[in-house]
Amino acid sequence: MSKQVGNILYVIGIVLAIPFVILIGASIMRMFSEGMEPKYVSSAFLGLFGAAFSYAVGYLLRHMVYEYVDRT
Repeated sequence: MSKQVGNILYVIGIVLAIPFVILIGASIMRMFSEGMEPKYVSSAFLGLFGAAFSYAVGYLLRHMVYEYVDRT
């Protein structure tokens, strides 16, 4: 049961990263259509770091739950 909770937390981290991935795609499309304006470049980096952070949190929570289950 606890490993299922870990997997659910991992999936939640991935789902939270989806809007940031969309932001990256939209920013890149704008960069190609309207030029390399700083606001689009910074939006792409914000999306990149937001997606990485959301994924990392989900992964870390899953790892913590798995480690707790293995110790008990």
